[in-house]
Amino acid sequence: MDEYEQQYRCLKAHGFNAWTGDGYERAYRQLVNTLDKLMVKNLLPAAKASVLELGCGNGAMSSRYMAKNGYSVYGVDISPTAVKWAAEDFSRLGLTGKFSEGDVCHLGQYQSQMFDMIVDGSCLHCLINEQRHQCFQEVKRLLKPEGRFIISTMCGLPQSPEDIQNYDYVNHHLIRNGSPWRTLKPLPILQEEILQERFTIVDLEKNTNPWWDHATIVCRC
Repeated sequence: MDEYEQQYRCLKAHGFNAWTGDGYERAYRQLVNTLDKLMVKNLLPAAKASVLELGCGNGAMSSRYMAKNGYSVYGVDISPTAVKWAAEDFSRLGLTGKFSEGDVCHLGQYQSQMFDMIVDGSCLHCLINEQRHQCFQEVKRLLKPEGRFIISTMCGLPQSPEDIQNYDYVNHHLIRNGSPWRTLKPLPILQEEILQERFTIVDLEKNTNPWWDHATIVCRC
């Protein structure tokens, strides 16, 4: 069973609200604060625009914010439990969203130039090596001209002794059980990767944390 599917089954069975478990309320408040800032800066499209969240989980983060603010929301996640959970929660809350199971590197279920905005639901740092390029390519295919891509990702260097010990400084991977588990790039290297994928960086905000930093980066093609 996929690790994400296993985790979502466990979270749902134990009555948690989202992937962040006990930290959900704090995480959602921080997300709302970040997206509200982007709204004030006029970096988000107008309400009713079409938005796709990559790695939407159970829809409790960006998808929920966007739906509450009048956007046409779509979400994709690799976990069937998460996708079903998202649909159930949106129905319970009276929100509208279309959620589908899928791989963010291969999004053939969506038409080219279908979305005004694509949001990375803290998914990019879960992708390793070529997967990242494949995902960037799909984002470019799916965005409308002048569309926005909001990246929400781990960045910087690990801070905890355990993560430092299990960090590949050459390939910028956190290692778990002998294999790459997360991509954790210093911010300048992350920005260089985004530019090499032929995106323009419009806005960037970095939050500093005790374990690693987190960047919110607004891009356009």
